[in-house]
Amino acid sequence: MRYKIELAYEGTCFGGWQVQNNTITVQGEINKALSEVCNQTIETMGCGRTDAGVHASYFVAHFDGPENIPVDLDIRLNKMLPNSIGIKKIAAVNEDFHARFSAIRREYHYHIHRSKNPFTANSSWWLATELNVAAMNQCAAAIVGKHPFQAFCKGEIPNENPMCEVFIAEWTITEVGYTFQIQANRFLRNMVRAMVGTMVEVGQGKISPADFNAILEGSSRSEAGASAPAQGLHLTDVKYPQAIAEGNPLG
Repeated sequence: MRYKIELAYEGTCFGGWQVQNNTITVQGEINKALSEVCNQTIETMGCGRTDAGVHASYFVAHFDGPENIPVDLDIRLNKMLPNSIGIKKIAAVNEDFHARFSAIRREYHYHIHRSKNPFTANSSWWLATELNVAAMNQCAAAIVGKHPFQAFCKGEIPNENPMCEVFIAEWTITEVGYTFQIQANRFLRNMVRAMVGTMVEVGQGKISPADFNAILEGSSRSEAGASAPAQGLHLTDVKYPQAIAEGNPLG
């Protein structure tokens, strides 16, 4: 039987979501706990692959397990998992639900704070410089729509398809600094952090919005700016077609 897990994690101490050798990952910790509770090897599939240090206030995974799974599985897992991982909900779903491939939209927020604060050091980028938000929002407006984003992709492009459709891209000024919101059907590896780093250069006056547009229309990662630090990036939402995402909560 297939199950859907909704969870959150603080990514500071993890090498990302995906299981890797010689490092602790979110997926690895959940797989280990699930396998112990179910008394069989369980492997989860996540809605994406967040990098080391990236956080998720909302993340979705699925796994195939026995029908007689404990109704209090969420409680058991939360007792076993580190405090940096929290299980929100577990539900039995249709067999054709896939956490990654069924997703139709994903949303990230990137946070920047201007005053040094030890309580936000692991969840936001400390950048004392005042930024030109109007100029950065010119860049954000250019991102919206269907574009090839190879200039903002680290490494090889999955299936050699650089096209992504961006539905929302906007910078806002907050009480402590700045937040970038972006929602798209899919993201390439390191795409959001590369775009944020490049837009910050626009906000600092190092390059112009026209320069950013030229980078977007090109294909060279070396032309874009350095990637923004991982700790400011948060996965905040994953959307699915309602018919396939609905399930029966355990208990």
